[in-house]
Amino acid sequence: FGSRLESSRRVVPVSVLRRFLSPTAMKQKATVSSSRRKSRKAYFTAPSHIRRKLMSAPLSKELRQKYNVRSLPIRRDDEVI
Repeated sequence: FGSRLESSRRVVPVSVLRRFLSPTAMKQKATVSSSRRKSRKAYFTAPSHIRRKLMSAPLSKELRQKYNVRSLPIRRDDEVI
């Protein structure tokens, strides 16, 4: 009976464990690279419709309550503190 329990255990290779324990295994999207070099290139060469989302700023508490919006994309001549 005891040997039956021991034989049901599986030996998992170390390479499989590394894949689950590494920080890259926690990626949200498989299509987005976790490389610093590639993410910086994507940031600086982003088209304007994506850059609009990247260049957003949170609103103050008064403006949050007034407009019911947490953050907005910034525009030219906006005052960001």
